[in-house]
Amino acid sequence: MSLHDLDSRVTTPGPDAPVGGGTDGGPRAALNALLTHYADLARSRQRGPVEEPTFGGTKWLSLGEFRNGIAGKSVCLVANSGRVGTGSLGAEIDAYDLVVRFNSYRIDPRATGARTDIHVTIHKHAFNWDQHVDTRLVFGGDVGAWRSSLRNRLVPGAQVHLGDDSLRWPLREIGKVGPEEWPAIPTTGFNTLFLLDFLDVNPVIDLIGFDFYESGAYRTSEAMRMPVTSVHEYADEKTWVLDRATKVTEHRISLR
Repeated sequence: MSLHDLDSRVTTPGPDAPVGGGTDGGPRAALNALLTHYADLARSRQRGPVEEPTFGGTKWLSLGEFRNGIAGKSVCLVANSGRVGTGSLGAEIDAYDLVVRFNSYRIDPRATGARTDIHVTIHKHAFNWDQHVDTRLVFGGDVGAWRSSLRNRLVPGAQVHLGDDSLRWPLREIGKVGPEEWPAIPTTGFNTLFLLDFLDVNPVIDLIGFDFYESGAYRTSEAMRMPVTSVHEYADEKTWVLDRATKVTEHRISLR
């Protein structure tokens, strides 16, 4: 079956479809939703490399390719918290195979380490898009706004790999965790944690400085003028993390 045929079967009402293009909310609607999701992922997998000059030779990275690239490696996720900024774990952070940082992260080699392998950001923020990294993951719940941000904010040559639509919104799109189960908008950090926990291919997943902003923020000077957003449910995210933690110390939470 071609993608065109699949799209036609998903989008063209059959003889059993209700008048007006609605759905009955039953098995037929569930099957259509599943086929639509499959078609979206199939299109992402078949998409070719992004051309110059817009993205500077950046290569699209699918969910499966991301999984294969991180498999077997130790991962450290560094929070943008005051606890990180006042610490001295820089050398330990840089010793991990992969260092992940978020949004408006700030670098102080003694406290935060100097390396960034993966930068994960929400599409609404423009911080650190010019910093050179191997992989940049851009999260967003609105696919149109997400695509617009990629066109307008990506810096040519600043990343080797760019997460595609299959990595756009992990909790909702990969985990299929809806607002009924998780009402709050997930933070960038939580979406990343969920993704790594879901893939389950890393022998070490450590969180450095994750106190869910209890110690305040440690971010770029431009971002420090912004308040910590209130649209997220930090208490629920903390509970989720601690329920899965294998070891907890003052500065480090281990999930593996």
